[in-house]
Amino acid sequence: MNQALYAVVARDLTESIVNGRYPVGSLLPTELELCEIYGVSRHTVRAAITQLLNQGLVSRRKRVGTRVESASPSGGYSQSLASVADLVHLAETQIRSIQRVNHFVADIAEAKRLGLQPGGRYFCVSSIRIEEGHAHAPLCWTDVYAEQCYEAAIELAREHPDELISALIEKRYGRHIEIVDQQVKAVLLDAELASSLNAEVGAPGLKIVRHYRDEQGELVVVSETVHPADRFTLVMQMKRERSQS
Repeated sequence: MNQALYAVVARDLTESIVNGRYPVGSLLPTELELCEIYGVSRHTVRAAITQLLNQGLVSRRKRVGTRVESASPSGGYSQSLASVADLVHLAETQIRSIQRVNHFVADIAEAKRLGLQPGGRYFCVSSIRIEEGHAHAPLCWTDVYAEQCYEAAIELAREHPDELISALIEKRYGRHIEIVDQQVKAVLLDAELASSLNAEVGAPGLKIVRHYRDEQGELVVVSETVHPADRFTLVMQMKRERSQS
């Protein structure tokens, strides 16, 4: 799946801000200039600028323009996830540190909670993800579940800490992830999570459950990720469906 155009533009602008091409205090090119630079529509440019606003990188004022306010995102890590490709890119910006691996047979409760088959044999890779230069504040704790037949992905996950386990399964076993179902809910960090993430017990968190499915809708991988609320912002864009006349 192709990355959303606005996410590509936002990512390039972010890199340009970080590397000093657009230093703090300077103005970004106008919307029309950005349209010409990237060969995209004004709607795409506005969506990209919105993502930069959400990250605290820029501010906007009428008759002034878009001003660079910071060379690094504020309020934790902010990411727009509009496609499977965006998820892959997100993994590439972080490093996985595996904490433990568990092999188990799914009981009825686990199967219902995760969408697994009762009595099926699975493994779970538990890890924390760290952004470069911020080892003291891990971004999240993630539990990844997959069938035991994909066990070779465990060692691959150790060898390739910057790749999604679902992507490693795709490469090794020829599976193709077509759809990712995502559920997001608010949680409070328990003692174990708080300790692993260097956060306070009872602090608010964001829990994201993702079901990775192939072209036929068959489940390939399930992941449960918990982010401390102050370290991650999930940015999404919704479009109005056009009515057919």
